[in-house]
Amino acid sequence: MKKMSDDEFEQKIQQMRELYLENHGDKCELNAQNISAHSPFLDRFRSLDNQKARLRRQLSELEVKRCRASLDKKSLQKLEQKLAIKKALFKKLLDEKEQG
Repeated sequence: MKKMSDDEFEQKIQQMRELYLENHGDKCELNAQNISAHSPFLDRFRSLDNQKARLRRQLSELEVKRCRASLDKKSLQKLEQKLAIKKALFKKLLDEKEQG
């Protein structure tokens, strides 16, 4: 299965919402208005989740690069710095979510 980027995923969800609203018409207008009123609130959590997922991917990619570099006996200093920065960002996002 092809992995979708965050933007592609959001576009696909929006298309599905529009299709659903077209098929169900008036019944969903009130629900759509309620959802749009809460949208900024929900977007905040979606964006945090997206950021967490993106940072996890980046961390795993950096870990793989570090392993390859260690096998090739190359300098790990730059990779270690990048990993430390990404881990700090990830921890900060986790702390924000727990507080919010």
